[in-house]
Amino acid sequence: MPTKHKTEKSVSSNKTWLRWLAFTALKLAFALSFALAIFVIYLDAKVQKTFEGQRWQVPAQIYGQIESLRTGDTIDVNQIKKSLVINGYSKVRSVNLPGQFAQSAHRLIIYRRAFTFPNVELDVTEDVSEAVQLTIDFTDNRVSKLFVEGNAVEQVKLEPILLARLVPDNKEDRVLVALEHMPTLLLDTLLLIEDRDFYHHQGVSPLGILRALYNNIAAGRTVQGGSTLTQQLVKNMFLTRERTLIRKVKEAIMALIIEVRYSKDQLLEAYINEVYLGQHYANGIYGFGLASTFYFDKPLAELNNGQMALLVAQVKGPSYYDPWRHPDRAKKRRDLILRLMFEQNLLSVQEFEQTLDSSLSIRKHRRFRTEKYPAFLQLVKRELNQHLSTYQQKMGIRVFTGFSHVSQQLLEESVATQLDQLEKSHHQKDLQAAMIVTDIASAEIRALVGDRQSGLAGFNRALDAKRPVGSLIKPAIYLAALERFEQFNFASLLADEPITLSSDAGDNGQGKKWQPKNYDGKYRHQVPLIDGLVKSLNIPTVNLGMSLGLENVANAIHLLGFEEDIVTRPSILLGAINMSPMQINQMYLAIANQGELEQVHAINNVISSYGETLWQFEPVATKVISTDAAYLLDYALMQVAITGTAKSLTWRLKNNKVAGKTGTSNDLRDSWFVGFDDKNLVTTWLGKDNNKPTGLTGSSGALLLFTEFIKKQGVVNKTNKQPDTIAMTVFEAQTGNAVTSDCANTATYPAIVAGVTVNENCLKERTDGQSWLEKLFSFTKS
Repeated sequence: MPTKHKTEKSVSSNKTWLRWLAFTALKLAFALSFALAIFVIYLDAKVQKTFEGQRWQVPAQIYGQIESLRTGDTIDVNQIKKSLVINGYSKVRSVNLPGQFAQSAHRLIIYRRAFTFPNVELDVTEDVSEAVQLTIDFTDNRVSKLFVEGNAVEQVKLEPILLARLVPDNKEDRVLVALEHMPTLLLDTLLLIEDRDFYHHQGVSPLGILRALYNNIAAGRTVQGGSTLTQQLVKNMFLTRERTLIRKVKEAIMALIIEVRYSKDQLLEAYINEVYLGQHYANGIYGFGLASTFYFDKPLAELNNGQMALLVAQVKGPSYYDPWRHPDRAKKRRDLILRLMFEQNLLSVQEFEQTLDSSLSIRKHRRFRTEKYPAFLQLVKRELNQHLSTYQQKMGIRVFTGFSHVSQQLLEESVATQLDQLEKSHHQKDLQAAMIVTDIASAEIRALVGDRQSGLAGFNRALDAKRPVGSLIKPAIYLAALERFEQFNFASLLADEPITLSSDAGDNGQGKKWQPKNYDGKYRHQVPLIDGLVKSLNIPTVNLGMSLGLENVANAIHLLGFEEDIVTRPSILLGAINMSPMQINQMYLAIANQGELEQVHAINNVISSYGETLWQFEPVATKVISTDAAYLLDYALMQVAITGTAKSLTWRLKNNKVAGKTGTSNDLRDSWFVGFDDKNLVTTWLGKDNNKPTGLTGSSGALLLFTEFIKKQGVVNKTNKQPDTIAMTVFEAQTGNAVTSDCANTATYPAIVAGVTVNENCLKERTDGQSWLEKLFSFTKS
């Protein structure tokens, strides 16, 4: 009996222990399940936040001018060809693929790549998101007919040149590519090598791991990975590169989560934009879109079979299979992939054999083209900061500007050539220059140079060098007078005699004396108002400015777009005010544009990666100069280029019609010239960073840079349509009065009719046919 009792007690004890063990295991399982659930919820939130938010910091892409052609337009075929070559187009005999062009005597055929333009207003027959074939017929340098895919249209647009990519702080550089724009063969090859069962597994594929293990053993080397494409995406997008069990568990769970949350196509598109495919110095190359340009300088749509295989080869190890450093390794890996493509019927026998014998056909040099236009891009970045937040700038935006690479190249050549020649001829050194070219009608900046050394990303003199403007200020003063047409006209007489002006009295009761002089040191007693401007005479200008009042002069300067405060002292009348070339450029734009003030700008449109317009320049032209005064000022500045301080332009430009104004600061420290034809406004500064004299005036220095550029660019002759309210009027030189045509010693100028009263009391022309000399020596017969 005692033994039986012990046995029952032992059994009972075992049952109790088992119950405790089971209960403890249940509680532990519950706790683990709860913890796992919390962990899964946390990972799910992390996945959603990243995948549905801003997945990547994507560089802003900066594009140049969108060139368009209409029927009847003048056309420079050589410039278009140059633009196409810079943009990566290939000249061929017969156009068959995007990125190609061909030319005959009177026809240019361009197979334009797929490109979505901002604010497209092309013919409805053209799908701007697809590659299209453009045909341009021309005769005598004019467009005669235009076709898109064989259909006649009135206008076509050319693909703009990509100027730069502004890589974000994380140094990840990529070009986002939509899944539908990926070549089918490239996608098929990627899935073949990295994840054959991608569209059949749920994120983790045990069968795929076994298959990869078998293939690698059979090949004697690693030819296939075991992780699914989804796991690779998770590892790249959400996790670090640490090799731990916990990370592998996270990877598997997040792969399952992301498979449930999103479609296979969404995951594949994310992968092709996320995968790391190379290193360009400090910047990582991510995604197939940029990798195509990095390795081959081509968009994805233009890759051949071998290039696609080499891209897929980089997935395995961009450093190990780097085609520049390890071309043999890269070729072996590429050839292995080509063989697998052939075995899976992705390539024909002929395609396989031809591609297997081909070279890697990568770019010659590893380095991307360096930033060619740093001065202009500095301006773009400043405007971007005004229009968009830093966050928005990292979302893959596309920025469209008015930049012309043709004008920029000519500008850089002009600066380089002329500065070298000026230094030699005037025994100078360390000359620097800044130039800005602006389209007058649109206010778009076409080109900008901030340093004599092309491509140098340093101090930008065009934007930031504020220097005394000298006589460039004079048109603002004469504008203030011409607007007062009842008081002033071109014949109004201005005193040209020595003067002494004093500033406000100081502590000693005496103001500082100022005695301005004309540049040539001469005095002419009095001169007509137009001569004061055309010949850039200082004394008449000071007298005019003082009679107008310094506040009125300052108001005129502000009216032309100068926004900074002005200290109203007499010396501002001769340009003792500091401005940057950009500020001068803004002032003169209103003068060149018949009195319409518009904001000069680099950026026209900013488009999001989804095609939405984030910002767009809205023209808001303001009439700041009356039509009559604008005409008169334009007339005077054309005379500057004919008979005034810039009269050398008559032979330098072979009598092409332009307008402009020279400017020189004290001691010849700054040489300025602002010139314009009917299309472009060109602002030029020449000087030294140490502010030492250059030995150059505006006409002997900056004007030569303008001339060099405008000759190469091509002058669009100035036209100046006279308003009905203005008439050519005869003035008596001695008095400045409007007189009749039979008066002696007269000059004819345009004048506002409402401000002119003809005075018939004047010295008449002789009526007896005798000159004054004949009258003096005549005698009376007896």
